[in-house]
Amino acid sequence: MASRLRESASPWTWVLGLVLATTLPMTASFILVRLGLNHWYRVTQPPTPASPAPLPQSPDVIPAGTRMQVTAPEGLLVRAQPQAQSPVVGTAAYQQMVERLAMSADQQWEQVRLPTQQVMGWVKAGNLQAPHPVSTPPAQSSPNLWVTAEGGLILRREPSTSAPVITGLAYAQELIFLAHNGDASWTQVQIPATQTTGWVKSEYIRSTPPGEREGRQVHVNSPTGLVLRQEPNGAPLTTLADREKLLVLDTSSDGQWLKVSVLATQQEGWVNAQYTHPL
Repeated sequence: MASRLRESASPWTWVLGLVLATTLPMTASFILVRLGLNHWYRVTQPPTPASPAPLPQSPDVIPAGTRMQVTAPEGLLVRAQPQAQSPVVGTAAYQQMVERLAMSADQQWEQVRLPTQQVMGWVKAGNLQAPHPVSTPPAQSSPNLWVTAEGGLILRREPSTSAPVITGLAYAQELIFLAHNGDASWTQVQIPATQTTGWVKSEYIRSTPPGEREGRQVHVNSPTGLVLRQEPNGAPLTTLADREKLLVLDTSSDGQWLKVSVLATQQEGWVNAQYTHPL
């Protein structure tokens, strides 16, 4: 029997058996070692920390320099500390622009800077708002606004009656429109001759030249008198006395000079509009 079994086994059978006998234990060992190493690696490695969620921005963190507009009709008192008993270090008028810096921990006070006064302090919260975007028309190649205030108009640095004065504007002086504030009560303009920019009250300007320039009467408003000249800033003709009555004939393009006729003598010439006043 054994002889028949040995005779029936071919050489290839012995080769296959030898291969299996040598490779199967090695393969099984490799798999077991691999699984063991993977398990050890997972156990010994510290857990990967989760990415921290972004912290929500606190409502009292306000970007420094945020421009805000005062909404309290009576204006605001600026105090040294966020307390009602703290000393007053400045005031902010209605519609004045300020820089909001921060908010107190109890959300009752806002820290502001007044650029025009170089003052920093605290005001009661709830009295500031972001200004509305200004409306700006396409660039103009020539002036398109005129001063209608008979006594002239003040050009200010900001849209507020408490803002610093830049210069005075004469009646019928031409200006370039730049923008409006939120409620259009103030207009930002530019003086063409000097490129000076500032704010004026909207009610004292309009988009058409004032009519009936001829016939408007003014008087000299200068205790030392006023020089009548041949042309704007030209050669002097004579000196007019204070309170001398004049008839306005024309206005220079920059609004700084008036062509007048002296009522007492009918002499014509140009005077500086700054030193005249409507009758």
